[in-house]
Parts: sequence; C-alpha cells; structure tokens
Amino acid sequence: MLRQKNEIKHFTELGHIWWGAKSFSGQKRYGNRFLLLKKLCHPKPKDKILEIGCGDGELTKRLAKLSSKIYATDITPALISRAKKEIKGVNFKVENAEKIFSKDNTFDIVCGMSILHHINYLKSLEESFRVLKKGGRLFFSEPNYLNPIVFSALHSTWLKKRMEYSPDETALIRWEVDKILHGIGFSKVKVFNYDFMHPSTPKSLTEVIESLSTYLEKTLFIKEMSGSIIIWAEK
Repeated sequence: MLRQKNEIKHFTELGHIWWGAKSFSGQKRYGNRFLLLKKLCHPKPKDKILEIGCGDGELTKRLAKLSSKIYATDITPALISRAKKEIKGVNFKVENAEKIFSKDNTFDIVCGMSILHHINYLKSLEESFRVLKKGGRLFFSEPNYLNPIVFSALHSTWLKKRMEYSPDETALIRWEVDKILHGIGFSKVKVFNYDFMHPSTPKSLTEVIESLSTYLEKTLFIKEMSGSIIIWAEK
C-alpha cells in the first residue's frame, strides 16, 4: 500500500510521465516498441486490448490508432485525467494493476510500457493471465536491471533523482521473468533483450544506434546489458 501511495505521489507531483518521453529518441523508442507489439501480438479489429499503467498516454495514443477496442488504466488519477483530455476513443479507468476488476477471460491482449518495475509485477502478471482469453497475448517493455545505466541509477540517490526515478521502482531480469511466466501457466513465453538506444541520443545518431542495437541484441553476453527486455507470452 505504501509503495502505491509513493507512486501516485511521485507521478502527480512530477507533472509528466518521464523526461525520456519528451526527447526525439524517446519518442522513437516508443514508436519502435509499438511496432514490435503489433508484430508479436497481431491485434485484430475486434480485439479487446487492456493497457495497464498507461500514464498520460504515450503508448495509448498509438494503440488508439488501431481498430481494436482499447481499455487503458493507471493507479494515478492525475495521469488518467491528462490522458483523457488528449486521447479520444479509449476507455480510461483509474485502477490498480495488481487487482484488475475485469472478469476472467475478457481481453485478447494485455500490454504496458515500463510499468511492471513500478509495482508488484508477480501479482500484476497473475492478474493479466486471469483476464486474458485462451490464446490471448501479453506484451511489456521493461528496463533491464543488468543495463549499466539502469543499475547505476538504482544504486545512486543522486542519479535516481536526476533521472526522475520514483522512490520504489526497480528493474527486471530476463530469466527471472521467464521463470515467473512459465510458473503462472502461459503456454508460450519469449523474454528477450532489446534496444541499446538511450533517450538522450541525438537525433543525428538514432539511425546508427538502431542499427547497432540490432547487432548487439544478438551478441552473446553483451545483449544482457541491453536497455530493456521485451516480455511476450500467450495464454
């Protein structure tokens, strides 16, 4: 409960979701992840998609372009209010991702962008499994604990504040998440390293870094230091 209160307070006072969402490279990263979501989850016009931890709508505004029915939730009322003003055609709701009020077998896709590391992700993944239909797909992009920048920020009070980390957020480890998803009961699971482009990357270097990322994501040992991990599973 204290962690949830801290998260709500942090994002209410911050006034935006994260500094990295405002840069050119930050927006490029969101766009790339949305394209990857479409590639892995194959959203269809009649699909019901639940986004948890929608914040002020960086992923939501991209999901809204789909023909699917979009439901977006966040525990912070101020963020939901901001998102509602900017994005139309989406069903917004203030809701705790650790206790989703939807019925079992409701959604075709459950997704989120950089949300699980802010909450009890075991509970949230269990809830996601419950509300997914049989054959439903799961998609999340989360910071990689083994990335040197992420690791340093999580262990430095000065860096944590400078990078606008919330008080209780952490990061995820690829093989631990893989084990959890199998334990919950997902029939198919893919958790893999993704992206070496930092949000502060100059616009002129984004294409170069993207090309380099594609190579590094497949390089033994080095890939484990990627900026993010992608979590995909099918019920």
